[in-house]
Amino acid sequence: MEKKLKIFYFKETDSMDIWFDEPEKEQICEEIDDVALLKKDKDGNVIGIEIMSIASLTKNPVEIPVSILAVPKPKIIATGG
Repeated sequence: MEKKLKIFYFKETDSMDIWFDEPEKEQICEEIDDVALLKKDKDGNVIGIEIMSIASLTKNPVEIPVSILAVPKPKIIATGG
């Protein structure tokens, strides 16, 4: 099963969650500094990160560029036969 990166911004709390796995698997939340929390599963694997007070980290409005990379389709090479 292919995993997808999930990014959520919450304007009400000015926070952002970035998930590397399913948010429902979160069991542990560990504060690593004043603005970041690690989200972990029951085995202690990091499955996400939360960044708090994003607007206070910059003097400009927060803009988050997202690049979507497409995986090229494999070429099918016909052979004579």
